[in-house]
Amino acid sequence: MALHMLLQFPLILLAGWLLAKGVPEQARSMAQTWNHAGIAGLLVVAMVLIFWMIPRALDLVLIDRTLEFWKFLTLALAGAALELSWQPAGMIVRGFFLGNMLPMMMVAGWLYVEAPVRLCNSYLSNDQLRTGSGLLALAIAGSMVWLHAFFMPSVREADGETL
Repeated sequence: MALHMLLQFPLILLAGWLLAKGVPEQARSMAQTWNHAGIAGLLVVAMVLIFWMIPRALDLVLIDRTLEFWKFLTLALAGAALELSWQPAGMIVRGFFLGNMLPMMMVAGWLYVEAPVRLCNSYLSNDQLRTGSGLLALAIAGSMVWLHAFFMPSVREADGETL
């Protein structure tokens, strides 16, 4: 479970992000017609991540190959949507996105750590505990990086971005 959520999911998202880097400028501009200020793309990313944090979805993907295909496809598309939406989103929309996703990861991690029973029947209790601890650590690290980037003006000025 820990490898599934803490390694495989981020790597698939990264693969989608890297694939979207190669999207031609014409296709990018067409995508921006429905993705004004990156909002629609970040909403897609949030919905995909919310779904794949549900314990029942994690169980089902192990027994249903069709659902496993959809996991790979949706996470790769979410990574592409994240790449296409991040720059156009701006600081406020990014802050709203991260301000919702990071606490959601913390709640999911806390739930996995503190649940008195196994939430995913296909994984051992120890793996559930490792996954929860890893989600908490990722959420805390992500929050620290986000806050550092937000409050360090030299980082924003180097990127040419202003509030």
